[in-house]
Order: sequence, then C-alpha cells, then structure tokens
Amino acid sequence: MRYFKIILFLLSSLMVINCTPQGSVLHDTKGNPIQVSALKGKWVIVNYWADWCDNCIEEIPELNRFYQHNQDKNIVIYGVNYDRMPAADLQLAIDKTHIAFPTLLEDPSQTWPALDGIDALPVTFIIDPKGKVVKKIVGGNTEKSLRDLLHQLQQV
Repeated sequence: MRYFKIILFLLSSLMVINCTPQGSVLHDTKGNPIQVSALKGKWVIVNYWADWCDNCIEEIPELNRFYQHNQDKNIVIYGVNYDRMPAADLQLAIDKTHIAFPTLLEDPSQTWPALDGIDALPVTFIIDPKGKVVKKIVGGNTEKSLRDLLHQLQQV
C-alpha cells in the first residue's frame, strides 16, 4: 500500500508539472498579467529584440504598424528584450526605441520551450492557436511579410 501511495504521488506530480505552462502567467511592462491559457485560439507573435541591435531597431516601426492594424483580430504580438533588462531599464529602452506593442517582463521560453536557442537578432516566433510554435524567423520583418506569413499559415 505504501508503494501505491508513492507511485500515485509521483504520477500526480507529473500531471501538475505537465499542466504548469498552460496555467502560466506572464506580465507586460505595464503590469498587466497575461494568462497563457487565454492565448489559446489566438495567433501569438513573439519578437526578441535588443536596443543595441540595428536590425531590431529598423524592424520596430514595421512591428508597430502590424500591431496597430491587427489589434482587433485574433492576433497578439509581444516583444521580449533579449538582454532581460530590469523593468526600469527596459521601460527606458522601450521609450527610446518607440515600441508600441506590449513587451514582456519575463522570457516566455519557460512557457514555450521551442523559443529557446536564440543565436541571432531579431528573431520572431509564430505560435498557432493551439499553442504550438510553428515558425521561427531570423532577421527583420515588415508588416507585409508578417501579414503574408500569417495568411499562409492560416491556410494550412
């Protein structure tokens, strides 16, 4: 009976560990909580950037336009600072680079492990409505390139 209880405990622990990402909460720089489970059913774009990266800075106006033109659609975009700056420094960098879309305080690679392994910037990940990372884009994007890519992915 004792071994049965131990095995039951271990199995239930594994279930909790496997469920954790969906119960995860991320936070943006404005203090808003983002329930990962609430993102199900939406296309999620995660863009890693740095304020020392020229290509990142060039891409930001395009991402801002994409964000402004898609706020009412089933698409969300989040920026992530590659350097994992403290909140105050991060806000200064956001202001300096004129980022209009939400920026996360935490690195979401704990929630989506496929976001790990970044070796160049900027890098953008597309997560489908089921929560699966379906595309990694290394290099800059334009509003049109993101729109076209999402249209293509939605057809699959």
